[in-house]
Amino acid sequence: MGHTQSPGLSARHARRPDATSVTELPSKLQHWLDDFDRHLSQVVGLASSSRRQYCFYVRRFLAQYGEATALAQWMPRAEWLSAFVCQEAARLHGHSRKKPGNALRAWLKYLVFCGTAGSELKDAIPAMPHWKYASLPVRLTADQIERVLGASLDGGVHELRNRAMLVILARMGLRARELTQLMLDDFDWSAGCMRIRPGKTHRERCLPLPHDVGEALSAYLLRERPRSSCRAVFLSTREPYGPILDSSVVSRTVRRAMNRAGVVGIPAAAHALRHTAATQMVCGGASFKEVADVLGHASLATTAIYAKLDLATLAQVALPWPGERS
Repeated sequence: MGHTQSPGLSARHARRPDATSVTELPSKLQHWLDDFDRHLSQVVGLASSSRRQYCFYVRRFLAQYGEATALAQWMPRAEWLSAFVCQEAARLHGHSRKKPGNALRAWLKYLVFCGTAGSELKDAIPAMPHWKYASLPVRLTADQIERVLGASLDGGVHELRNRAMLVILARMGLRARELTQLMLDDFDWSAGCMRIRPGKTHRERCLPLPHDVGEALSAYLLRERPRSSCRAVFLSTREPYGPILDSSVVSRTVRRAMNRAGVVGIPAAAHALRHTAATQMVCGGASFKEVADVLGHASLATTAIYAKLDLATLAQVALPWPGERS
């Protein structure tokens, strides 16, 4: 790819795709995007969820700016990168504002790896300000958790599957993708533990199986799970029964249960239950190292944010208000 401008294309006249649209790219650009995805998987080693997110934003960038007649004549321009990141970040909030920039940085690294671009373009991507510990993790109270778990038993044909999913998320803090990747062979029932396969942090971990998690799983496996040669624990709800391929199914299950339980004001997604499990562990006296091992955090700094929710410990280290008698 040379540094020639794309014919007839400028940032001012670039086509701006809808925020939720999945734009169909010309075959050459699609081939390029597919190769970027393979690079992220085979060279960088990113988990599938991160790859999908990166490819989502790169696809949108290419749809908006990549209408060149030949890839050999096209190179992203600094003003396009800056305008696109600001445009996408304006639709987002909090930590999510970093996602478009992170995606384009990964793509530019791929171009450098391929020898088709220099590293100087990365400086054109603006950094989105974000104060990492400015907000509290969203979590449910103990009463809300019990209401959500109770709401999963709605009399539907998949209620035992849904309850088992929710109990695992609420008690063990798994990521939605980790839940969908659980296999029947991952459980050692005699030892009372289960294996979490390598995912986001590329580390396998073995966790003890809480009693209520074991009960919910047993009920689903013995009484509701369809007969199938597929070894995935949680199967799709329609024939042919196979693994759940999209982790958004898990968040939809959480959302329906939270709505039925009347839990409002909290983002209804699987990660809310993960935050809840982490908070309960910290407030229950678990060390950050223990919580990080359960959640699969690569860094203790990621776990440290939950200290803000341990009110009992914070009260012990809080200084008296000026002028107040101790």
